[in-house]
Amino acid sequence: MKIGLINPNKELKHPAVHLGLGYLASYAYQNHKNISFELIDTRVAKSKETHQFLNSSFDLIGITASSQVFLEAVDLANHFKNKYPEVPICLGGSHISTVKEEALINFPFDYGLYGEGEVTFSELIDHFNGTRDLKDIKGLIYKNAENKVIVNPPQTLIADIDRIPFPSYELFKMNRYPQHRLTTSRGCPFNCVFCNSHSLWTNKWRKRSPQNILDEIKLLNKNYKRKSIVFNDDSFNIDAKRVIELCDLIIDEKLDILWSTSIRVDLITDEIALKMKKSGCYNVSIGIESANNEVLKLMNKHNTKEKIYVGIQILRNAGIDVMGQFMIGNPGDTLETIKESIEFAKISNLTGAEFYTALPYKDSLLYDYVQTEGKMLTNQESYHFHNINPRIVFETPDFTYLQRQKAVELAIESGFYNALSKDKKSFILDLGRSTAKLFQKIFKGKLGNFIYLKLRNIYRRLFN
Repeated sequence: MKIGLINPNKELKHPAVHLGLGYLASYAYQNHKNISFELIDTRVAKSKETHQFLNSSFDLIGITASSQVFLEAVDLANHFKNKYPEVPICLGGSHISTVKEEALINFPFDYGLYGEGEVTFSELIDHFNGTRDLKDIKGLIYKNAENKVIVNPPQTLIADIDRIPFPSYELFKMNRYPQHRLTTSRGCPFNCVFCNSHSLWTNKWRKRSPQNILDEIKLLNKNYKRKSIVFNDDSFNIDAKRVIELCDLIIDEKLDILWSTSIRVDLITDEIALKMKKSGCYNVSIGIESANNEVLKLMNKHNTKEKIYVGIQILRNAGIDVMGQFMIGNPGDTLETIKESIEFAKISNLTGAEFYTALPYKDSLLYDYVQTEGKMLTNQESYHFHNINPRIVFETPDFTYLQRQKAVELAIESGFYNALSKDKKSFILDLGRSTAKLFQKIFKGKLGNFIYLKLRNIYRRLFN
């Protein structure tokens, strides 16, 4: 059985190996014989390689997609449906985990994986081998004989994630990735209003053992000469003992690596920070979000600006750079609270800071808040361009669109905003997307989606 895996294009400064696809393949290899994978990461692939892949025939195609690249995934699925109409297409990733059946209705996907995907994808292969019924595959979304979308119960989580084999790195062009990410845990026990990661992993935090993590680092170091690693966890330091054990292993092995990660700054101590630095940690990112304690409370951050400030000083005193990440537009935010955050970014001894506009993803508390207290100005699929432009996608009576726009301008003027400011080209692209969405609403269903995709692509070709 020949399976094609696709990571759609997304404009990133530092693309990294898509670990989700790597894990799907390695877990399937572990449980099946007579299967083969071919993988294309369109972010780093050469045009000739992409062309060859898009003109190859497979027995099954898997496409991963976040909300930002969902429409690119639709384009790819339409291509294969037009060229190879009998080949089944399966969608996975964070987008379908939040919107569930919406990702299949009126879109060219036959199957979808929601939540943790390894077991579900492996069992879908069982189905194509004739050994399992679709109705018995947990975590699967599919279209039945009447073209009705069926959502099966959620998949049981893999309790011991050390049992999952390392990603199938041999499928990737490893020399094309400027950095490497490695996941040491899954899930997050916290419930911040803007986050919907629980749709993928639930709120149960599962950890890999320090030895298992070390073994993968050594493999990457030996086979691919990787000496710079990002531990790609939601919160790397939830278990302080595990962090210290891992750092000790790296030190004892005398591994010549540099690493960075994201942490809960309120959980940092002098001992942990010094141990992290000694083992090669040079930079951490911290989700500050706001320097206003009332806003932090409304965001369920379980943190205060005073604790955040202390944690920053501990890290900086240990010699670790600290990147602070802030948000504009969460519950309780006003122009004044954004000014507080900008001032905090200036005086708190951060190495750098980034401001982002809040994006209310489905299955997050922020999304529910906007539905009851605010007004959406676009839909989730249109968040695609938020990494390029400071898009404001919703407003509330106490923090209007114009006020949010002013807050973004203040962040840009401070030099902290992550994205580029709008220019004429951006305005035209936004106008094009709005026009396309209008036609999609007028012509509902498959016709509306078809018109939307065509208009959107025309604007991209003309103005990108």
